[in-house]
Amino acid sequence: MAKYLDETGLAHLIQKNDDRYVQKEEGKGLSTNDFSDEYKQIVDDLNYQKIAVNTMTATNANNEIGATVTGTSVNWTLNKTPKTLKIKFGSEAEETLEVSATSKSYAGKTITANTTITLTATDERDAVVTKSVTIGFQPKVYWGVDDGDSYDDAVLLGLGNGALASSRARTFSVNAGDGQYIVYAIPSSFGTPTFNVGGFDGGFKKVLTFEHTNASGHKQNYDVWQSVNAGLGQTSVTVK
Repeated sequence: MAKYLDETGLAHLIQKNDDRYVQKEEGKGLSTNDFSDEYKQIVDDLNYQKIAVNTMTATNANNEIGATVTGTSVNWTLNKTPKTLKIKFGSEAEETLEVSATSKSYAGKTITANTTITLTATDERDAVVTKSVTIGFQPKVYWGVDDGDSYDDAVLLGLGNGALASSRARTFSVNAGDGQYIVYAIPSSFGTPTFNVGGFDGGFKKVLTFEHTNASGHKQNYDVWQSVNAGLGQTSVTVK
């Protein structure tokens, strides 16, 4: 049964089904202060969102093997303000940041190998989230057209097309004029490729393996693959 104060009273109590009461003050609806701790916990649980790293990027993240990176700027966004925020650069000691921080700059470094930067955040319920970015180094693959007389560092670097890569797979288009062959050069460690032109496999042969020195001074063995025929005109090649 509900119990009411008289008309001069400032509040009344309304009995709930579970025999607990919440207080309603005159002139306003229920406030968060009117709920029991149990009800507050239920509301908090419904509203709680675990901390998350929405985005994280780093400058100078993709580099040719052999290059040296002297600095990077790391930027991130979180879904809410964390309770604690830390960052770790490679094997260096973890650093505590201000919870409002959204970036961290590193300068004066000598980075020549893959280096991971890890952000760690906790929230008000001590949930933990981590996210990483890597300052990475990869070799290049090269493609283009050439007369096919000989191949060396200068020819590969002069093919006009190159891209950092972790595998031999690629699709590219070139225009091979009279007397010109299509050339594709890859690190020997990438294995044996399959070429497809116009829906048909084949049409390429390996003509040379040599120790290539890239533009950043790194040396490694490269395989040079050349089209069997010259003068193919505008051609799209798929490498698998």
